[in-house]
Amino acid sequence: MKVRQLVSAWTLLSASSNHRNLPILLFVQGKKSGGGGGGGGSSSFGGGGSAPRPSSPSYNSAPRPSSPSYNSNPSNYRPSNPTTAYRPSVPTPTPRPPVKTPTGSIPYNSRSPYNPNPSYKPLSNSGAPTLRSGGGGFGSKAKSVIVTVAKAAAFGLAVGAVINVVRGAFLYGGRYSSPYCRGDDVDRYASGRCPVGYSTASHKCAGQVPLCGIPESVRSDWNVGPEAPPRVEVSFDGSVCSFVPATAPPAAANNDNTTNTNDSTTSTVEGVDGTSGLSDCVSRILSSGGCDAYNAGSLFQYDESNGGCGCCSTPQIVPLGNFSAAVYSFQTSSSATATSSGTTEASAVPQHCISGATIHYPSIAASADATFRCDCGSCTDCGNGASRYLDWSGPFAVSDAEGEAAVVGNTGAPLYDPVDTCVCGTAGGMACEEAMAGQGQGGGYDYDGYGSSYSGASAATVVAGRGTSWAVGMIGVVLFVLVGRR
Repeated sequence: MKVRQLVSAWTLLSASSNHRNLPILLFVQGKKSGGGGGGGGSSSFGGGGSAPRPSSPSYNSAPRPSSPSYNSNPSNYRPSNPTTAYRPSVPTPTPRPPVKTPTGSIPYNSRSPYNPNPSYKPLSNSGAPTLRSGGGGFGSKAKSVIVTVAKAAAFGLAVGAVINVVRGAFLYGGRYSSPYCRGDDVDRYASGRCPVGYSTASHKCAGQVPLCGIPESVRSDWNVGPEAPPRVEVSFDGSVCSFVPATAPPAAANNDNTTNTNDSTTSTVEGVDGTSGLSDCVSRILSSGGCDAYNAGSLFQYDESNGGCGCCSTPQIVPLGNFSAAVYSFQTSSSATATSSGTTEASAVPQHCISGATIHYPSIAASADATFRCDCGSCTDCGNGASRYLDWSGPFAVSDAEGEAAVVGNTGAPLYDPVDTCVCGTAGGMACEEAMAGQGQGGGYDYDGYGSSYSGASAATVVAGRGTSWAVGMIGVVLFVLVGRR
């Protein structure tokens, strides 16, 4: 392979006998004439021809050499405009329509509990999801939680211990939640007292919750009648009330893996990290006749630290300095789904559950809650993307009619969570914005976990982009020291 070399020498000479031994700097720039050089040797940025500019010895003024590992094919050269010509040939995502809320439409990138994009879901002051059920918080990216000094002793952990939370993690809601779920990330993921579930994470669009069809054998056993247990909502985080203890024992559960903690019973459920006695507290209160006789709002307290469980006897709520307890309320089906016309939207048996998760549901055969594994494989292909309403106490998707009916008259957080979803084993549907943004398409956005969003490439992407778009010439600097005679 022929190599053309340009050798330029600047020699510092002096007539004085004291400066006879001087260094000479030789700048050698080489360019291979074969491979990806291509004829006239045009520059990546249009700044060079077949010869260098003598007036400027910088790398931009000379022909760029070719890298044998990459530029051996002339088609791999970047065109003259690096900002637009090196994009993958994928369609530009269509801007999302405005988000509907009870108070009117808002832009798709507005932070709201009614926004289906998990990156724009609001959080409480402690960082917890703001849904009335207390669940949600679907994680589209993995994250790490560091145990703080303030929480280490309480949870028996070392200061600085790292808890890794994988992509697809979520918090159970309703009666399967816990007061600790309302705290910060250490409360949620390090205490062991906040039930956390997981979805499969093989599908491309990480910001969409993957769903599977619920088996017909489970759907036929699903209790949606008036005897089904009421929904449970969070009324006051980190708080207690004066209460009348529930005296009845909890209803029999279909899970034998139970442990007694103080006066409550906590169940270890396969596929769920963390335990809570809230569900058993709810069962005991319902077996005792409910809370209507004690207060108008069906308020009750559950304290995870000591098992304190019962109906609030006074309307006075006392805030705590931690999230070991909370005050909840019962929500009946009729009041939760009343429509604007005054009619009631009857509950329907759900059709979809979260792929890979353990699902709680009211069983007719067991006369109590039962669980099943929502399984339809790895869910690599997940399409039919759309916004659907999720009940995180399952979790499962309720019908659009039931989800929309529950929104009517509620200007705060929704009862059911509108979330971007896809269905395993299908194709098509809503565009995957975060994938478009990752490929450099304008107008898209990346998901960065629950409650945060950003646009543009990551720092790693920027660095990698510079490495491939900047053509740097091979510049050899040779230092020759000429020793003259005295």
